[in-house]
Amino acid sequence: MKNLLIVIAFMFLISCKEKKSGTYGKAYDEIQITMDTVVIDSKGEITMAVTSFPNYPQNSDQNKLYFWHGRTASLEIIDLDKLELIEKREFEKEGPNGVSQYAMQGYLIGDHSLALINWEQVTLVDLQGNVQGRINLNDDWIKDGLDDNESLAILGFSYDGDLMFCSIKTFSRLNSNIVKVDLKNKTTQLLELSAYDKRENLRITHKTESNGGTSMLTVSPSLELEKNYDKVIFWSDAFNSIYVYDPMTDSLNFKTITSTLTPNEKIGNFKNDVTSDESMQEEIQKYFLEMTFSKLFWDDKNKIYYRFSSYDLPQVADEKLKGRVFINIINEAFEVIGEKEVSDMFKTVPTAQFVKDGLIYCFLNVNDELGYVRIKVN
Repeated sequence: MKNLLIVIAFMFLISCKEKKSGTYGKAYDEIQITMDTVVIDSKGEITMAVTSFPNYPQNSDQNKLYFWHGRTASLEIIDLDKLELIEKREFEKEGPNGVSQYAMQGYLIGDHSLALINWEQVTLVDLQGNVQGRINLNDDWIKDGLDDNESLAILGFSYDGDLMFCSIKTFSRLNSNIVKVDLKNKTTQLLELSAYDKRENLRITHKTESNGGTSMLTVSPSLELEKNYDKVIFWSDAFNSIYVYDPMTDSLNFKTITSTLTPNEKIGNFKNDVTSDESMQEEIQKYFLEMTFSKLFWDDKNKIYYRFSSYDLPQVADEKLKGRVFINIINEAFEVIGEKEVSDMFKTVPTAQFVKDGLIYCFLNVNDELGYVRIKVN
């Protein structure tokens, strides 16, 4: 399929109160938004990237996109300048270079390696599929300091791959601390995200007893990781504020991000423990009546972040669910320098993935072809 460029024939002119900052020169007193849609030329291949909406990693030059498909053990490489599929690489599932048939998650390390996650096993491979090493999350030195009922879940890696960052999973309560694993020196360190301890009060849990066992369904705030150059950003979709970790100085700093148009965190006006499926659904609806925040999308061209936030409106009878959507423009000091409600443009939060050349790329399935709505914010 040839590259398709569909220009959406409208432009939004949005006025917004000016936000001034001593560390940033631009004033976003008027936000102008334009959008177009592009479709990736799949070269006649069936691309699996269109079947899901994960965060596809980019290389440092932002000209290539990588999608790991675990079920087929294949790596799809997309040229973001030419908007076309470069190739699909099939990796081995068994043998010395085997990545297994259950490596469902893939993380890009630097520009030349992947970390493929199969439950508690990590396989490090180059982009040609050659295994460089393996990590077992159950090794004693990695689990040192954890309780017997705690396990690790990988959130990401440093650019050089020397550091691995993991959240702590447990069935008793939400743990918001991070385990930093130094793979080079085989040591671990606990990073305490104390401001996120409130996540425990924002969960909704339904436990049921069946056949002598207990099953549990939980809806709770996320705990995730993004990178910007050498810095690591920890964030949760329940809070506007973030943590920034600098591996060079081994420093962890809490950054308050304040919007004046919306609340800056979920409050928790819902029950934490319910006893029926009906109650679970009711509390989940209440959960999304409160603020939900996207990750921070770094715009390397303009040296700013974009962040979307939203909340649902109470549903009336059989009417279609409605909500309110907002966009924040945030400088490098994590100050909000522009914000506006954009509910008229976006009925739900845009499925943004990354920013390239000043454009926010939002995932779009176009007749089973991988496409993007590109948003430009002037």
